Amino acid sequence: MRSVMSCEEGIVTRIAEDRAWVRVTRTSMCETCKVKVSCATVNGETEAESLNAAGASVGDRVIISINTRSLLRSASLFYLVPPSCLLAGALAGRSLSRRWDMDPESASVILAAACFIIALIVVICIGILMKKKATQLPVITKIVSAVPREGSS
Repeated sequence: MRSVMSCEEGIVTRIAEDRAWVRVTRTSMCETCKVKVSCATVNGETEAESLNAAGASVGDRVIISINTRSLLRSASLFYLVPPSCLLAGALAGRSLSRRWDMDPESASVILAAACFIIALIVVICIGILMKKKATQLPVITKIVSAVPREGSS
């Protein structure tokens, strides 16, 4: 089965090695992105770190794409794991309160908070690792319009 790609159009603002930063208007695609820590938002625009597969230069208008399967996988990680750990911690705290000789509500709150914080730390670490994997970043798939270069006619 072929993977569907979400696409956005933007302008390359800087280049470093095989990466390019592309300024795009923030859209719904951005909300579920697993590597949004690599983007900076200013005035409703996002600067997305992307793989420069098309060989774009600063000022070029480009199309960036992100694999939706990857996007959905990361969204489920970020939106399901912390709340699930919160609930599991609350239930475990209630069950363990007798052993700990504590009030059930206090034990639930303490263990729920601890599990939630641990889950957030783990998810953030996974997000940082995903950012380092080139397969998780958006990719510049097409140069829509290139900025004229010096020496070209």
